[in-house]
Amino acid sequence: MLLTITSLLCAVSSLSAQSRISSEYLKGAVPMEEGEIVFRKSFNAPGMSRDSLMSLTREWINGRENQEENRSCRVLIFDEEKGSIVAGCSEKLVFRSSMFLLDQSDINYNIHAICTPESVNMTIIRIRYKYDNERYTAEEIIADEVSLRKNQTEISRSSQKWRIKTIDFVKDLFNDYHIFLSDKK
Repeated sequence: MLLTITSLLCAVSSLSAQSRISSEYLKGAVPMEEGEIVFRKSFNAPGMSRDSLMSLTREWINGRENQEENRSCRVLIFDEEKGSIVAGCSEKLVFRSSMFLLDQSDINYNIHAICTPESVNMTIIRIRYKYDNERYTAEEIIADEVSLRKNQTEISRSSQKWRIKTIDFVKDLFNDYHIFLSDKK
């Protein structure tokens, strides 16, 4: 009887966790544009010039470089005329870490920022993963069509860790830039 009760509690807990997790990670949480996953965010910076925002954005990108955390990020294109900055970045995406297990993937992505007076429009694009010597694109593993079940109310088990961690990763990345920009105002 105790085993039955424990099993029921685990099942209820699992269902509850799935619905709790799913609500913010369902349809539309991974935006697609012309067949490519593109995460976008606009940042307002009242009173800041385009040149200041370009310099600050480059500083933030270069500041993401951290060898101890296996993170690299470097500016590939700095186009002052267009107000455009493109960076190539790579780091570890940790799914689970414990004393006996480290489940992680390399994640590579590009940051594209367009700076204008008083605002920055940033996109995270070309997301790629390397996991156990296999390579995947974000479109192959976290797009709505491949990661959501037919009823669109659950994430498939095979995509769940990828989708959730990538969405959280992008949110954290945008939040980090927002905090950086806010501290410089």
